[in-house]
Amino acid sequence: MRYLLAIVTPPLGILLCKRPMHFVVNLVVWLISLPLVLFLGIGLIGWFVCIVHAVAVCRMSSVDKRLDRLVDAIRSSGPSPTAAPTESTPSA
Repeated sequence: MRYLLAIVTPPLGILLCKRPMHFVVNLVVWLISLPLVLFLGIGLIGWFVCIVHAVAVCRMSSVDKRLDRLVDAIRSSGPSPTAAPTESTPSA
């Protein structure tokens, strides 16, 4: 759903990913390129940049969530019994 919104209306896709600074940047570029697309047709480059940026932010958000879950799982598992610290004895 976020990716579809990132393609159709890039700022909305970013807003759903809860990235406010990226939203503001994308909104400014999108609002500048929108009238250029409608009247001159040259704003397609700006629109394409907004779409690529929005998809990248959505992907980054999902990767961040996955990494947070992984870190939480590692922290909750505690130390492994096989990973007990060993004392090193100096060899003569």
